[in-house]
Amino acid sequence: MRTVIKEGKSTSAVISEFMKESNLKLDEFKFEVMEEGSKGLLGLFGAKPTKVKITLPDVTEKIKEFVEGILQRIDAKYTSITVNFKDHVYQVDIRSEDPGFIIGKDAKMLDSLQHLLNQMINKQEKKQLKLKVDVDGYRQRRQDALLDKVKDISEKVKEHGRSITMEPLHAANRRLVHQYVEKDKNIRTMTIGDGEFKRVVILPANSTEVIPAKKTTSRPRPERKRNYQSTSAK
Repeated sequence: MRTVIKEGKSTSAVISEFMKESNLKLDEFKFEVMEEGSKGLLGLFGAKPTKVKITLPDVTEKIKEFVEGILQRIDAKYTSITVNFKDHVYQVDIRSEDPGFIIGKDAKMLDSLQHLLNQMINKQEKKQLKLKVDVDGYRQRRQDALLDKVKDISEKVKEHGRSITMEPLHAANRRLVHQYVEKDKNIRTMTIGDGEFKRVVILPANSTEVIPAKKTTSRPRPERKRNYQSTSAK
């Protein structure tokens, strides 16, 4: 929490002026009148300003409020929401009775929640903050499983001296693969493909193998059935 003390002719005048200078709405902060002002004798002598204490929530509290609001709107059950700041990233951990609903198929619901939350908080704070959202440790488990797979593939590449191409991965997961492999001087990585989900190739460090880019194929659209109306001669 952050508090500021403002003074003015009246409570409404203080609040109105604060909202203008801070570009905040009335429901985005709390205030308490510490001292009521007085006009004094003939409005000249002994006049006292109204003193108001304004309380502003910090970023972690705002993030928590946003998450609660989103989860309530989509009718998602949750038991707790924890926000921690680590390595320049706000880590949002949701504990839920039904984590599968919040995660969604292929984590699309969870990714959408994370994207929306980033947009909302950055718009209000007018800063480029980074938020990551997880539910019951799902992302960490997926990350551990991915790195176990990369470790296995790396050992096979070093053993057989041939490249192995991984399945299409999201940018964040590709970054994890690159960071893991670059620690080993005997192997290296390269990225192939187009679009959001590219592939990572793990190959020997001295390999001159030419890796063909794998194109993603889209499913053919089914032909539309035309309705032909028969006409009879009159």
